[in-house]
Amino acid sequence: MMIYQHSESHVYHDWLIAIPARLGSERLPRKPLVDLGGLPLIVRVAQNLASLVSQGAALVVATDAIEVMDVCAQHGIEARITAAEHQSGTDRCAEVGRAFDRTHILNVQGDEPFVAVAALESLMQAFAARPDADMATLVSATNDLRLASDPNAVKAVRARDGYALYFSRAPVPYDRTAQSLLAQGQALTPPGPQFWHHMGVYAYRLSRLEDFVRLGPSPLEEIEKLEQLRALEAGWRIWLEPTAQSHRGIDTPSDLEAARARFRP
Repeated sequence: MMIYQHSESHVYHDWLIAIPARLGSERLPRKPLVDLGGLPLIVRVAQNLASLVSQGAALVVATDAIEVMDVCAQHGIEARITAAEHQSGTDRCAEVGRAFDRTHILNVQGDEPFVAVAALESLMQAFAARPDADMATLVSATNDLRLASDPNAVKAVRARDGYALYFSRAPVPYDRTAQSLLAQGQALTPPGPQFWHHMGVYAYRLSRLEDFVRLGPSPLEEIEKLEQLRALEAGWRIWLEPTAQSHRGIDTPSDLEAARARFRP
């Protein structure tokens, strides 16, 4: 049975939601297929986005594995096999994007089952309203210095006009005083500096997404292992849409256990 039915509202009829899902994750093997509350992770991700599909968006899982495609088919989720040589999920999104008659692409990672749909709607609307933005993504404010110091949590630096200045796995901006107090085990009163925690969701126009893929990896991208730095090095403008609904993807076994706890009675 198909789980997605299109309504007549067509609020997001210009949008394709592309979910890249690579089977060979290094930190969490076979990640798209791991169990999360009785369903494969990739199914949880897609089901979380069903309300956007009901408003006219198309949805497709872009994968490198027949197993992922078969699981999606069992749950009525459209999936496409993409080229094996792709180096990133963004490449997969660009490939599937060419097969759909949609001008805008929303890239939601295949390990993001808890991203708030309201935040995605804000992102889509903010991006559509800014023709000068080359792409857009989500950020949430935090003063958690431990999160800021976690290399698995990406930080963004936001300019006054709302566009990105930089992204890093390091704690940026670096507050020397606050970090010193934290190292000494002292509490910060008032709380420490504000960081922008970046969430791996991106909005593009299809034509610009294809331009992004053609750019190829950049030096800063290869150092930090962050694709969005490719765009900044090329002079692109990335809109950072704030949201209070922070979340983390499932990157590691400990992330998976924390996610599973949310489904326990």
